Amino acid sequence: MSRSALSAYKDGAVWWDTSISQIKKNEIIIRGYPIEELIGTLSYSQMLYLLLCGEVLSEKKARLLESVLVAGADHGPRAPSIAAARMAATCGISFNSCVATGINVLGDIHGGAAEKAMALFYKTNARLEAEPDLGFEEVIAEELDLLEQKKEKLGGIGHQLHDDDPRIRRLYALAEALVEEGEISGKYLKIAETFRSQLEARKNRKMTMNVDGVAAAIQCELGIPAESAKGIFALSRGMGIVAHALEELQNGLLIKGPCPNRDDLVGYSGPALRHLPQEEK
Repeated sequence: MSRSALSAYKDGAVWWDTSISQIKKNEIIIRGYPIEELIGTLSYSQMLYLLLCGEVLSEKKARLLESVLVAGADHGPRAPSIAAARMAATCGISFNSCVATGINVLGDIHGGAAEKAMALFYKTNARLEAEPDLGFEEVIAEELDLLEQKKEKLGGIGHQLHDDDPRIRRLYALAEALVEEGEISGKYLKIAETFRSQLEARKNRKMTMNVDGVAAAIQCELGIPAESAKGIFALSRGMGIVAHALEELQNGLLIKGPCPNRDDLVGYSGPALRHLPQEEK
């Protein structure tokens, strides 16, 4: 049960309690490792995993995680986060504020599909382990039934633009290679694909995995907590946001709004023209 920080402190707890890092004069320890041993030794994705999960990923697994970060880095100004950062760059605010504007657009709808998919994949695997008498296909069908009853969408499936996303094929190829080598189990990749195929059969039309879906399966294979998925995506898309904000800043354009000043792009559905009553003199 949650309680207030002040209450915990009064009961003898320290104000900030962390197992991540210990910082003293001339000493920086990360998850037990001196920082000087990590610098120049760990890759970015290994450091990220160490901070999040407390262990050092093997180089092969780290490259797989890094492939997820690269895959989500940019999707052009169609993406709200990129567009927001570019608009902010035309408004005269500081560059870090432009980047923050883009990052702050990321949430449950734009950038949150991987977290929802990971939570579902973890739940499904937990059921499969706890209820071995149930068939693999049966458990996934029941989870789809629950989603339909709640009128919730299956995260990680479908895309407005792509029906053969090149990122998906490449990420699957990299992940499957590690399954064959025994580096990862492959069970979450199988769960994700079964959700996709069953949904496709129910809808009676082609359903494609999107980058969030395969990224979710890969992160589950690596044991990354679902709750961290939006943060990881922010780090990934943050690269593209920085690049686009810088490009727009260098373009030198001022006050670029969401769309051109055209009546066909911005409609008005309010009251007809009216006036306040005139006071009698």
